[in-house]
Amino acid sequence: MSKPQSAEINARCLMCGKTYEVPGDHKDYKKLTEQKIDPTFICDQCNYRVRHEADEQKKPKKPI
Repeated sequence: MSKPQSAEINARCLMCGKTYEVPGDHKDYKKLTEQKIDPTFICDQCNYRVRHEADEQKKPKKPI
């Protein structure tokens, strides 16, 4: 008996524009299946980049 294959969707990242194959167990999979035309999402790498930039801006500026 073989394992059931989880469905994958090709979706594009809104920030970097790369196309990813999103597996069925991804957190945004349900939202992507509801999008009829050109499913889009924010990829993990862009999500981490934005979070890092926001955290860096919150830090106090060092005096010169």
